[in-house]
Amino acid sequence: MSEGIPVGRIFGLPLRVHWSVLVITWLFTWSLASTLPQAAPGHTTGTYWLAGICGAVVLLASLLAHELTHALVARRAGVEVLDVTLWLFGGVARLGGEARSPREAFRIAASGPAMSLSLAGLFAAAAAVLNAVDGPAIVAAVGWWLAGVNLVLALFNMLPGAPLDGGRVLRAILWRIHGDPERASIGAARAGRVVAFLLIVLGLVQFLAGAVVGGAWTVFIGWFMLTAARQEEQWTRTQRTLAGVTVAHAMTPHPRTVPGWISVEEFIQRYLLGDRHSSYPVEGADGTVIGLITLEQLRRVAPGLRDSVRLADVAVPLNQVATAAPDEPVTALLERLEQHRGRRALVLDRGRVVGIVTAADLARLVEVMTVARNPMDLRPY
Repeated sequence: MSEGIPVGRIFGLPLRVHWSVLVITWLFTWSLASTLPQAAPGHTTGTYWLAGICGAVVLLASLLAHELTHALVARRAGVEVLDVTLWLFGGVARLGGEARSPREAFRIAASGPAMSLSLAGLFAAAAAVLNAVDGPAIVAAVGWWLAGVNLVLALFNMLPGAPLDGGRVLRAILWRIHGDPERASIGAARAGRVVAFLLIVLGLVQFLAGAVVGGAWTVFIGWFMLTAARQEEQWTRTQRTLAGVTVAHAMTPHPRTVPGWISVEEFIQRYLLGDRHSSYPVEGADGTVIGLITLEQLRRVAPGLRDSVRLADVAVPLNQVATAAPDEPVTALLERLEQHRGRRALVLDRGRVVGIVTAADLARLVEVMTVARNPMDLRPY
């Protein structure tokens, strides 16, 4: 979800919005506008759709409040928050690390559903007051709808399986019981797979019973949960496999650097066609590395401009390239690579490039470690 469009900051946290928010905004609007005529008759179609749009916007704000609560509680616990993104399934707060204890992990996980429950109570109370004072029925109906959706959101998120908040709560409990965060993560991921299979079965039953749209949506959510749970389990196993392994074990040492002042065409003829590498550190006039050139950047240069465009002008700037130290745990680099395009990292030692790590290098390292089973068997470059 890091591909979302940056829209600013809130409470100092980067906020992104994925294009799929348009889909859920339409679904929320249509759902509310189609039910309002029964709850508050006597209005025009345009009024119902306007109320639907307003309700959908408030609901998006509720989803944002849910994720911001996760982020703020995590930040208070000392966990780095990378950004908050709204997307098709509501939102996600990306964290740059793990909680230090099961108690902190529990608080971070439970805070989002607690916020949704609080909002459900707030909207229900407001709607009840409007009904009591004979306020606008259509506004009260929107309030009841917002209360119901937030309640469902809180309850659904508390299902005990990753990647839902309930799965994070389960992980914290298992961590407290067993004292092993990796074992707890695998347990929560497996529980998530069970929940996902149950949702898929429920969706198929709904579909066969005639609820085509609802059944298909439930199956889709279950499939997404199943995929995410499998990825989380695989990620945890990868981290366990690579425990004790450093970046020096994974990197390709002494990568060939290229001068940034030559043209793209000259680079292709002199370097790219004669090597098997797909990325190169780019040097500036003073000999320092200023960026990284990959095939992705080269494809963006039209063939007719390759003779006139300098390599430095199309290279990824160094501040946008993942970097690492040779003695750094490779698991920390794995987490950082998830935040950078290209899935490559330059290995720096006292400001000098000593290696490069690609996704292929890391994949090979995982395969080797499943055989070696001991990081001491590896020889760093």
